[in-house]
Amino acid sequence: MKLLLLDLDDTLLQDLPVSRAVLEDLGRKAGVEGFFARVKARAEALFREAPFYPWAEAIGHSALEALWARYSTPGLEALAAWAGPFRERVFREALEEAGGAPERARELAEAFFRERRRYPLYPEAEAFLAEARRRGLALVLLTNGVPDLQREKLVGAGLAHHFSLVLISGEVGIGKPDPRLFRMALCAFGVAPEEAAMVGDNPQKDVRGARLAGVRAVWVDRGLRPEDPEASPDLRVGDLREVFLAEAL
Repeated sequence: MKLLLLDLDDTLLQDLPVSRAVLEDLGRKAGVEGFFARVKARAEALFREAPFYPWAEAIGHSALEALWARYSTPGLEALAAWAGPFRERVFREALEEAGGAPERARELAEAFFRERRRYPLYPEAEAFLAEARRRGLALVLLTNGVPDLQREKLVGAGLAHHFSLVLISGEVGIGKPDPRLFRMALCAFGVAPEEAAMVGDNPQKDVRGARLAGVRAVWVDRGLRPEDPEASPDLRVGDLREVFLAEAL
């Protein structure tokens, strides 16, 4: 193997667990239960009404991310203007549903925008990346999302120096599982599909995309996503350190 393709969110970087923890803490302070689930449901419902939703789906930008993305990338000014009212409405409706105080919606939306900016890595991530580099593998990050937020995560987590190439769906206009994103990485290094592997937590995006591109697929099952029977990985692990223990790679 010559090339290792890596996902970011919930593969190297703890993403969904952080959003859940921040929202549940805000909910407790606001005196409501199950706040994460309520906010997530309202965000996803309202996000589907946004005029740019098809674009967001194509690049894999999620409703939860829309609650804290800055949208500072040139060309996303319309999203930045849309985001404030969207966030306030999400929190207001979630509070109303939970029997909370809807007048606190803006306060909580701003608190989440501020407090969500945490970038904890999974405990084994640094050692895994160091071992990959020790083995002489070229490392490419393939991540879905808007450019400013994904680069903020990458820098905030201190990961940028590990990668020879970073491909963000919102920058190139193609998101996983589109095999063209994977082929961009292969072409950049002149590597054949069978000489590369994709490591990611999302069966629908990472595993399916790798399969479509002819790349070996490793599913990092962190218990956050269900198995996809139509996207079977070559290897399933619960910890990144298991990747190099597998003879398949």
